[in-house]
Amino acid sequence: MPHADLTQSAWNALSDEAATRVARAVAAGAGATLAHVGPHSYAGRSGRVAFLDRDGLRFALVPGGTVDLGFDPSRCTLTARQAAHFTEAAQEWGLSGSPLDFIAASTSAARRVDLPARLVAVRATASEELIDDEDEEADGHDWVIAGLRARGLRPPTPDEWEHACGAGATTLFRWGDDYPDGEPYGTVPLIQDPNLFGLVIAADPYASEFTTDPEVFCGGDGGAALCGGYGSFLSWLTLATAYREATLAETVVDGGLTEETPVRPVIEIP
Repeated sequence: MPHADLTQSAWNALSDEAATRVARAVAAGAGATLAHVGPHSYAGRSGRVAFLDRDGLRFALVPGGTVDLGFDPSRCTLTARQAAHFTEAAQEWGLSGSPLDFIAASTSAARRVDLPARLVAVRATASEELIDDEDEEADGHDWVIAGLRARGLRPPTPDEWEHACGAGATTLFRWGDDYPDGEPYGTVPLIQDPNLFGLVIAADPYASEFTTDPEVFCGGDGGAALCGGYGSFLSWLTLATAYREATLAETVVDGGLTEETPVRPVIEIP
């Protein structure tokens, strides 16, 4: 079986010895060095992680398969506290509809997709730190794509990013539907901890990430809700797995923020 066909269930069902063999083979095919294979848990779920190093970057093996992505209101259960937080925001900022209606309008639609297994960087990095291009100015999405391609890398697709973040979870956030007390910034439970695939992802609302789609950034809203004092509900929503900020692409490009905006490199595997 091609390694690109490796599914999450098949990966976790392998024996330790077989998983190590697979990870070594993936590393060899990607020109990487295998660093670690072992069990890993996150938010009450358990699985297995594999970390590989290449060119100073650490990657995690992210299995693929047929996965459910996007926000499905029928799968989401909000608490009375979340509803109260939404009511406060609605009154202050003129929001309409129910909390679930608002979430649905702020997230990608529920869908089922087939994805290949791939290597995904454990952490996103500012574009300027990954791209060696001293002759051209950073002028947008094409600059990011070309710069990564020169290193044998690319950004994740929006679908790949969501799967990498949720790791099979179909809840609003990768840990569940509710959020911790406080604001989603700094040392807060759940958001800085590596997820089930071992990725530090959607850990900072300010650090939204490039994808292959120039109109889609994932993992935050650039900090608008948090910095603007929009309240807990709207600030935490920006870290939902399927969250989309419609105007962020224009802000990044027109605001000259391309170089400092993070991107999470992907390595395709055969």
